[in-house]
Amino acid sequence: MGELKQLLPFEGKPAIRWIVEVLSQSLERVVVVLGHRASEIAPALLDTSAQCIVNSAYREGMLSSVQCALKSIDEKADYMICLGDQPRLNLEVVEQVLAAAEAGDRGIYIPTFAGKRGHPILIDNVYRTEILRLSLDLGLNVVTRGHPEDTCEIPVAQAAILDDMDTPADYLRELEQWPKE
Repeated sequence: MGELKQLLPFEGKPAIRWIVEVLSQSLERVVVVLGHRASEIAPALLDTSAQCIVNSAYREGMLSSVQCALKSIDEKADYMICLGDQPRLNLEVVEQVLAAAEAGDRGIYIPTFAGKRGHPILIDNVYRTEILRLSLDLGLNVVTRGHPEDTCEIPVAQAAILDDMDTPADYLRELEQWPKE
């Protein structure tokens, strides 16, 4: 990307702040895992209710950040895992995933758009040990794809669940698709 994508501005706010504000409307606790250049990103969240933790092993990949978060959270909690570069995360999607989990009896809840899986995902704490034991050369997909009998896919109307920002073109796409008031 060439820039810190979590700090890219949307209506004057960093992307990560939009994500935290949406999650904070429905979740009791929001934990943000920071890694690369954490000291530059953390100030964007100072006056939010989010708890920032630093993953010193961030170079090991996204799974290391998920494991870092799980270690910092009560063992009895379930986990909603979001990406830090999806500023169009929508409260409606968050609430659809939470409602499906509350009404359902599965351990993994994943929103889908046009048959493709996206984020945020919700994982029951019964998978905590399995996730913490995963080798860092693997991904979280080992768990999310490894238990089809315990997975609920939730069709949603927002394609944004599939979109993150890895390139300048992705950022421009996000800006173009940003909701207009």
